[in-house]
Formats: sequence, C-alpha cells, structure tokens
Amino acid sequence: MFTKKCAILSSFILLLTGILQAQFRTTDFRLLGKVESVQSVTYAYGNPSKTEVSGFLDSEQFDSVYLKFDRRRNLILRENFLDYRGKLGLFDRTILQINPSNQLEKLETTLIQNGEEPRKISQRKRFYYLQNQLVRQDEFNSGRTSDQYWVTNYIYEKGEIAEKVFWMEDEIFSRDKFNYNFKGELTEEKNFHNNGIVGKNIDYKYVDGFISKKITISGNEKTTETFIYDSEFLSKYELMDNSGRVLRTETYDKNGLLSELQKFNHKTQLIDKYSFKFELDRENNWIKCEISRNRTPIYVIKRTIKYF
Repeated sequence: MFTKKCAILSSFILLLTGILQAQFRTTDFRLLGKVESVQSVTYAYGNPSKTEVSGFLDSEQFDSVYLKFDRRRNLILRENFLDYRGKLGLFDRTILQINPSNQLEKLETTLIQNGEEPRKISQRKRFYYLQNQLVRQDEFNSGRTSDQYWVTNYIYEKGEIAEKVFWMEDEIFSRDKFNYNFKGELTEEKNFHNNGIVGKNIDYKYVDGFISKKITISGNEKTTETFIYDSEFLSKYELMDNSGRVLRTETYDKNGLLSELQKFNHKTQLIDKYSFKFELDRENNWIKCEISRNRTPIYVIKRTIKYF
C-alpha cells in the first residue's frame, strides 16, 4: 500500500512547479520493489493490433513507453514510442546520468521520430550541486525554428529553497520566490517577470501537516486543486476553475492507483466518467489496466515489468 507520505510526495513531484517538476525515481512512478525496467503498450479495446494514445497513465502522450532504472532506483533511460503507419516507432530517447551521490547530473533527449527526419538533440539539462543542494540548472531546447538556452540559479535560506532565478541570453528573464510558515511548509510560490510584474502566484494550504489545497492565479485565471486523504493514502483530487466549475476529479484506491476520473468535456459541456481496472503482479505493481469511458471499454494498457 502507498502510505500517505508517499502519496503526497508523488503529488508534489507531479503537481508542484517549484522544484524539478519531473519523475526520476521508481517511487515517482508508483513502482514498488526492485524494478529494473517497465515497458508499457496501450491498445484500442477489442483490437490488440492497434495501439493508441489514451491520455492517461503510461500513455498520456505516447502509445508506448519504456523505462529503465539502476539498482539505486534512479531512472536512467526513457524511450517514447508512437504509431507510424500501423507500427510502433521510437519517437525520442532520454538518457539520464546519476552521480555517485545519487543525484541527477545530466539529462539528454534525442529526437528520433522513427528515422523519418535527421536525429537531433532536442533537450539537454545539466544539474550542479553544492553540499547536496541543487544550485544551478543549465537547459538547452531545440525548437523547429530556433534554439533556447536557459540557466536557473537556486537560492536557499535556512536550508529551504527561497528563490529560483531564470536567465536567458545573459539576462534575468523571471524569478520564482518561495515563502514558508514556521513549520517549514511551503505556503506561497510567486513568479515575477523581469519588469517586476507578477506572472503567477500559487498558495498552498495544509491540514495536519499535509497539503490540502493548491490555489494558482495567473492573470485573470484561477484554479483550485484540492487533495483529500483517507487514513494513510491520497483518496481524492479535484481541480476547479475560477467560476467554481469542477474540471477534473480523480479518485484513488488504497494502493494509490487511479480508480475513477471525471473530466469536463469542453465540446459537449458534460462530464465524462472514466474508470480504471487494474491487474497487479506479485510486487503489487500494475501490469494491466482496462480503461472505460462512460461505462464503455476503450483502452487496454499492458505492462511488462522486469526486476533485479
């Protein structure tokens, strides 16, 4: 079972914009045990020869995903696959380098696109640490028409990150500032453009030491995310817009797995209800998931998990 602490950690990694905003450990993927690799493929329900992008879980953006971990449970390789004229083809490959202190040191993504275009480095990140704290991140992104180079400096006070400074072309582009309460809990994250104007403000509320609400304001837009816990695990997540309309509701089972999702459909102006039925292996990792929309099965995700 995923404990309350683990559920919150996963939620922070996925939803909190203040730190790395990425998944680098087996726990970030809700994987239990000594996992060496995970290969997932998403199929159209009733047609095992046709792969799909479901928009959920391992197939949020791709038909298939391959993950490889080292013995310290760090992600060291990710490969994403798409359907190319009826067959799975490699879209991109990300290699991650971990230093002896178990910290992510370098990340490099190569865009492959099934060999239909010349390969190129689409993203490269380097991470620099001082006394086990991330102090700088260099980032290169290659776009269709131009390349971008970013440098992010991390500033700490009393052991907590107090500010992130984003540089572009040797000029400060924006800043993120962080505030904490007397318990050391992050209460506010505020972004400032280089002209001093506030770009985005995020407030965090807590109950019994755990995050209960995340309120984000950007311009005239406001969203409220609510986290509800049942004993030792995250049981419900809700996303609401500034008009009070619920856009997304996620319900989790005792294993921390998504059991039901209700999502607002902007085309129909109705709520679509998705249900998730999992099969687990001996380590309580899911190896098959059947996804239904409004009670009609539409996708099947199959996973092959290898252990050390």
